[in-house]
Amino acid sequence: MTLNIKTLTALALFASAALPFSAHAQGYPSQTQVDGQQAQQPAQVPPQFKADTERAMRYALPADFMPRATSTIGELQARNIQPPNSQGLGLQAMISQAGQVPGFAAVLSSHGFTPESFITGMTTFGMTLAVSNGQVPAGMPSPNPNNVALFKAHPDQVNALMQAMGNPPH
Repeated sequence: MTLNIKTLTALALFASAALPFSAHAQGYPSQTQVDGQQAQQPAQVPPQFKADTERAMRYALPADFMPRATSTIGELQARNIQPPNSQGLGLQAMISQAGQVPGFAAVLSSHGFTPESFITGMTTFGMTLAVSNGQVPAGMPSPNPNNVALFKAHPDQVNALMQAMGNPPH
């Protein structure tokens, strides 16, 4: 058994749950579209998800984040430690749940992370990557410019982290 890549990818791509998408932009028809009426208003985004999105987009990744995160994921896989299913949870709830997984915090600590810095960093990584690839709707907060510069300066590290997560670069 290995690290649940789907769960870890969900941590990194938290943006899919937190981005201010309308139901239509997410690829799901709104109830008014199902009923045959034209939808005019985007779906309401819960305030916590909006705050989490803004928090992640402002967060500055440390210069050594990607190599440390890659090593961390490798060790989590080697030890068969799986983060909890966090789909649909807010950022703070994900952090709290991850910190309760036996052995998870110890592995993170050995790589210089806390549950908060790892989950927030992985979320920021995923959201910055999505923005960099044009995979977000208009109105999305801009990523921290230092993170964008870090990605541009170290594309090999971006690719290595994506591969460790089970998402080979395109």
